[in-house]
Amino acid sequence: SGINAEYGPQTKKSLEFEFSYSVPKGKTVNVTIPLLLPLSGLPTDHVEVHIRDSRIPCFAEDVFRDTFLRFVAEEEDRICQEEGDAALIDLETELGDLSDVWESETRVSTPVSTHSIQQEEEFGQICHKLYHSPVLHAMRAEENRAAHELRGLVKKRNDEIKKIQDHHIMAMEGYVNNGGHVDTTAVNDLAASQIEQRQDCEVKWASEISHLMEKQRKEFYSWVLKTYEESLGGKEYSSTIPNTDNYSPEPQSYPKMEESFSICIGSQLKITHSIRLFVDNVWNLCAGHPRAPERLQTALSLYTNSLSGLILLVDNRLNLYSGNTHKLSKICEVFPEFHFPPFDQQLTTIRQKLLNPDVVRRRTPTNYLIDDTVPDSVVKEDDTSGDLILPTGTCYLTRHSNLKQVHCVIHLVGTVHEVQGEVTSRSPLLIGLKSALKIASENNMDNLVIPLFLASTLEANMDHAWCMKRCEIVLSA
Repeated sequence: SGINAEYGPQTKKSLEFEFSYSVPKGKTVNVTIPLLLPLSGLPTDHVEVHIRDSRIPCFAEDVFRDTFLRFVAEEEDRICQEEGDAALIDLETELGDLSDVWESETRVSTPVSTHSIQQEEEFGQICHKLYHSPVLHAMRAEENRAAHELRGLVKKRNDEIKKIQDHHIMAMEGYVNNGGHVDTTAVNDLAASQIEQRQDCEVKWASEISHLMEKQRKEFYSWVLKTYEESLGGKEYSSTIPNTDNYSPEPQSYPKMEESFSICIGSQLKITHSIRLFVDNVWNLCAGHPRAPERLQTALSLYTNSLSGLILLVDNRLNLYSGNTHKLSKICEVFPEFHFPPFDQQLTTIRQKLLNPDVVRRRTPTNYLIDDTVPDSVVKEDDTSGDLILPTGTCYLTRHSNLKQVHCVIHLVGTVHEVQGEVTSRSPLLIGLKSALKIASENNMDNLVIPLFLASTLEANMDHAWCMKRCEIVLSA
């Protein structure tokens, strides 16, 4: 047999199959069959067609079949091998080109990173100048426009999730209350499918909200730089905010109760401190309408050394899904964050620092800090959920520009049992409070809101004697 090959169209090869057999009187008959490999269809079907068309005698059919099938198998394997080798060569070439691109980008990544830090510092200085200029109201109008768009998208998400929940409840009630035997396995399967459906919905909306926030952040950054250049060129801006969104002060559901004191602390150099006792819901300091007047004062002092802080009691799990941290995350997601990393990214950074013992020991104001009196070994990771379990008294700091009256939130870890139990001067909760006060001092928080009872809610056991004792301990910290 011989082969005469040439490349055919597309990815197939044109080959010739040669077969010879002997007939009586010593004569040899040669048969040449053109083939296009790989064959379309089964080789056994092709061999029967060629036996008929080439008029192969019956005594040579078996030999023809074996020779033909072996030839086809070997040639198709060889074609596949050649195509595979060619594909590998192409892949190596593409990877080589990509590696060159990555290498070139890596070479410029270091100065870009340094430049981005410089840009952040310059952006803060520009914002500070604009906030204290006639451009202030234009900036507030731009922030309000973005907040209105973001709140609309969050409302759509909440409405869709509520609709899904109501549908799931009706489906489950109809399945359980059908009056017949309830199949536990079927109920579990239905619950699992409902959970999966809700998670898919939440992931979809989380992606859309994240995309919108990133888009708004880039647009605001570009707008600030452009406006700053125009203001340097002498462009004038209106001194009033356009009334694009109706605003009326939120009614207070309880009488306003507050009292102020001035105290002097120090033996030789006395320092005067102002203390204001007031009754309020802590979330009223964080949440509020985008056009609330308190937000204007918060914006004016954003890039100054006179910041407003809040000590917030949180549970011992570092996540966005439980306790006061969850409530704070819901408030942060309805107003765009243009000046600091998003709240969830800040928690991710804190988690990474907590898992690094060197960072925990090296305590500086820029580390979002953890109390250095807490040993590293007590920071644990939940095997089931992956959440970090923090010890009582741990503190960590997050920065915000989208809260109504707060720039910094110091998260103080304390479980319900420890918060409602007896607290002494050596309790981890009170030691954590002292660390929180130190963090506030290091980060220029001239105005700090402290929960007087170190509790988020009032319980039945918190009588007058309990409140008086807890106040004395907190104020002595």
